[in-house]
Amino acid sequence: MTTEDNNQTPAEVTEQKVEQESGDFLQVSKTEWEKTNQTLGSLKRQLKDLQKSNEPKETAEPNQDNALLQRLERIAFKQAGIDHPDDMELARKTAQKWKVDVDEVLADEDFKVKLERQQTVRNTRDATTNIKGDPGTSPSKTDPAIYIARGAPPTSTEVSSRKERAKIVRAMLEHGKSTGTFYNE
Repeated sequence: MTTEDNNQTPAEVTEQKVEQESGDFLQVSKTEWEKTNQTLGSLKRQLKDLQKSNEPKETAEPNQDNALLQRLERIAFKQAGIDHPDDMELARKTAQKWKVDVDEVLADEDFKVKLERQQTVRNTRDATTNIKGDPGTSPSKTDPAIYIARGAPPTSTEVSSRKERAKIVRAMLEHGKSTGTFYNE
């Protein structure tokens, strides 16, 4: 049998022979086979697109949930009277460590003790920092009334600042007491 007798292409003849030998295959022309593969590929792509569109979008919901949780957290802090960022951070870390909500941590007695301790340390630190003053000069040493009562101006060892000594001497002169600078006074 030749291909011209059956009006078939050589590929179609090969397909017929395969079908005849195994008996499990259908006879399909090459163009039909390619068309079926293209259709199958496009169907697979459409299936993937449909599966993607049916999946819930998780990017929009966590932002809303996160914003809501932050707002509730701010309300809880406000209700508990906590407004310092260090105290808020302590509450968040404690809640994460204990694996409970911030609301539960704020109501816990142990946390309240920790919070009070932290606030006391912070307040003490803030109260004792940035204290300025001249070392060796106290307000009592720079008070002109002491030197007016004594009748003698301060020495450089008593008041180290020249400006402070000058103020005391001027106050003594205004009060009418002599400083004893000249021999005939």
